[in-house]
Amino acid sequence: MPITLKRMWKRLQLRVWRRTADDRDLADEIQFHLAEEERLRIEAGRSVADARHSARRDFGNVARVTEITRSVRGLASLETFVQDLRFAVRLLLRNRVFALFGIVSLALGIGATSAIFSLFDAIVLREIPVREPARLVTLSFAMSANRRNNYMPYPHFAQMRDTNQTLEGLFAWTRTPRISLGFQSGFGGREEIVSSVRASGDYYPTLGLKPALGRLLTRDDDHTGSTAAVISHGYWQRRFGGSPSVIGAGISLNQVPYTIVGVEPRGFVGVNVGVSSDITIPLRAGDRSGAGSKIWDDAFATWIEIMGRLRPGVSLEQAAEDLKLIYGQVNASAARAAPTDTFAARVGREAHLFVEPGAWGGLSGLRAGYERWLQLLLMMLAAVVVLASLNVATLLLSRSEARKDEIATRLAIGAGRSRIVRQLMTESLLIAGISGVLGLLFAWWASHFLLRVALVSSDTLPIDLTPDMRAIAFTTLVSATTSVLFGLLPALRATAGARHSAGRELSGPRRRVLERTLVATQTALSLVLLVFAALFVRSLQNLWMQDPGYDRTNVVVFSVDAGLAGKRGPDASRTYLSLLGALRAIPGATAVSVSAVAPVSTSYYFISSLTKAGTTEFPNDRRLTIAFNSTSPGYFDTLRIPFVAGRDFDLRDGVHSPKVAIVSEKLAARFTGNPVGQLIVGSEGVHEVVGVAKDNRYARIKDAPRDVVYLPMFQSPSIGYAPTFEIRYTGAASDILRSVRDVVASVDPALTVFQATTLEARTRESLSRERLLAMLSTYVGGFAVLLACIGLYGLMTYMVVQRTPELGLRMALGSQPAGIRRIVLKDSVVTVLAGAVAGLCASWLLVRFVRTQLYALEPTDPGAFGAATLLLISIASVAAYLPAWRASRINPVIALRRE
Repeated sequence: MPITLKRMWKRLQLRVWRRTADDRDLADEIQFHLAEEERLRIEAGRSVADARHSARRDFGNVARVTEITRSVRGLASLETFVQDLRFAVRLLLRNRVFALFGIVSLALGIGATSAIFSLFDAIVLREIPVREPARLVTLSFAMSANRRNNYMPYPHFAQMRDTNQTLEGLFAWTRTPRISLGFQSGFGGREEIVSSVRASGDYYPTLGLKPALGRLLTRDDDHTGSTAAVISHGYWQRRFGGSPSVIGAGISLNQVPYTIVGVEPRGFVGVNVGVSSDITIPLRAGDRSGAGSKIWDDAFATWIEIMGRLRPGVSLEQAAEDLKLIYGQVNASAARAAPTDTFAARVGREAHLFVEPGAWGGLSGLRAGYERWLQLLLMMLAAVVVLASLNVATLLLSRSEARKDEIATRLAIGAGRSRIVRQLMTESLLIAGISGVLGLLFAWWASHFLLRVALVSSDTLPIDLTPDMRAIAFTTLVSATTSVLFGLLPALRATAGARHSAGRELSGPRRRVLERTLVATQTALSLVLLVFAALFVRSLQNLWMQDPGYDRTNVVVFSVDAGLAGKRGPDASRTYLSLLGALRAIPGATAVSVSAVAPVSTSYYFISSLTKAGTTEFPNDRRLTIAFNSTSPGYFDTLRIPFVAGRDFDLRDGVHSPKVAIVSEKLAARFTGNPVGQLIVGSEGVHEVVGVAKDNRYARIKDAPRDVVYLPMFQSPSIGYAPTFEIRYTGAASDILRSVRDVVASVDPALTVFQATTLEARTRESLSRERLLAMLSTYVGGFAVLLACIGLYGLMTYMVVQRTPELGLRMALGSQPAGIRRIVLKDSVVTVLAGAVAGLCASWLLVRFVRTQLYALEPTDPGAFGAATLLLISIASVAAYLPAWRASRINPVIALRRE
């Protein structure tokens, strides 16, 4: 520490910790000086009394000299602040109810806002923890009229990696959500499901990462025969207890042997926000697990994500120009090799590359899905902080009535207005500071809770929510702002009012305008937040109550992946068929089926195209985009999806039988006449339509019914995905799930059940964002109404106290309690109605900004506006009636005696 800073720190310590001793020394010095002056005057022949009086008169005001000496001594402002802080602590301890309410209300508002900001910071703002993240770039492409695709073909990556002139490094990766991990030696335990990333050899070098233990993957590891694997730091701690002996341990991934060679550094959870992985293996090593070699040369197979690092001094625009040229050359070559009228040729001609900053990770689904929601919640919670500040300001205004004699006296004996304002602001700063600390603690807990709601199906939270300097600075800024918001106005008002009178001042209508304005503003803000909450809750209800086209009650769903047990091709198909038969024997199972895409799927969403539907043809460059699903016989019966025409699949639809299909009702409308018996021609081949099923929601509950083709699952000789089994049951779901695990283990002990739940629970999980928004907006709206009503209650109580003599006189002259209540309630009704009208107008203007967040609901929905207004007025009426009832019970004798 520099010498100057050391000296300042020592002076600060001396002034703060030795202040009492210094003040005692200063007082002794002043008294010594006065005594010497008095002695000299006595020796000059004056009387003792005259000498004492003359010495003090010539010396001046002792208190003033003391203050001047302290200011010369230095750090007087700090000493004054410490004095004000002590005084503020005593005042808050004396008024515990006020302090408790003010601190708690502000802490909840600040904490909730900080919790949402922590999520926003971790998901949207925080850079990935690697070397110089600002130099990272991500690559994606899009067709001229289609949305962005973050997945790229391998030939494009290889060409850009080998020939670019602007990047220091370029790597590719692809994620495997589930992989079966077993141990060959050293570490026991049965096989478990983990998440995995396959990454090219430049993955770790380009990111600039150093291992926590062992080594990381390099380009030399990226070949088909590689057995190297790296585990994440979190998995190392969670599964191996941080043991260094993990290096060199043999493991198996989907029955294929690997060796752990290193551990990733602490804090690194991948380059996709919200997506973590336990194991990382070389990209090319996936061929050992049966991935095949066709994808390496297919210029239209999009399956990898790409990220690079700019060379020093190279701009994003220069890199984009370089990479787009290479991408275009690969596309042109691929287009020449494809027939001119195919979709592949169109992709080669029209696809164009995007190069964007990558400091915040890849195009994460969590980031894209929650960014706008979190922004909206931040704005709503900012309004709550303003409400809490206005509420405390209202209480401070009310409390200043009891302190006006004290403040007037201090002004009368010479205290400056700025000095008193500074002391009052110190009290506000103390409240805000305590609220900020409590709010930060609440934010840490709340952010974890909210992330758990958002990622309800995740076993671990893939985001680091430890408060960083940005979150702490945000909370500090909010706390400081609130202290100014609720502290400055009451301080100025108190000193201005007390300047004119040291006695009690009757409060007329003009003096109550400010308090009424504050309460009306709180009412208006509360109504806006209530309207938003009502809209989001009604939107969630609409999503849940809509007809999905199937019956989700009493249905259990779960997935099994035979590939994790080393079964591929026909072996996997036979395993699923055996399991399907065994599940039908479970007691309580009334119908059993299996499908590629579950009714509510988070794993698969299969898209294909048709060139012909019956006699209706679609040109190659304008093929009809469809969704498709592979299902077993009984699928429609299990989900109770009715048939419009034709039949379900059955055992005759085998591998060697003619190819058949079932189409959705919407797709059937594209045929001429009855679709049953007609052919469809597309990317999946030629199939005869044997049935038409009623439209239903495909994979996502929020999607509208679409053109869907259903294919027989076991008509394909092999199944390369993890299908979902559906069981309609009677009895308890827990009993069925327990039986399911027993049956799966009996068919093949190597099989693992995952994502086992009821269809209703999975539907709720798919609406996690909507539930989160509805839940938080309801909390925000309810808290806002509570604050507004407490503010109204405090204002009316304050006004009743001020008008006690007047009300007592009215009662003494014969007014009845009901009349007194009407007088008091009149003020409340006017204030609440004024705030409600302003709130309705503001809501009408603001709801258009949430139009895209609503489902099957107009932003100006009368039901939401009416329910919010009725609720607010009802609660406000109760808050206003209590002071009115208390006023009607005033004793006239006591009231007049006060006058």
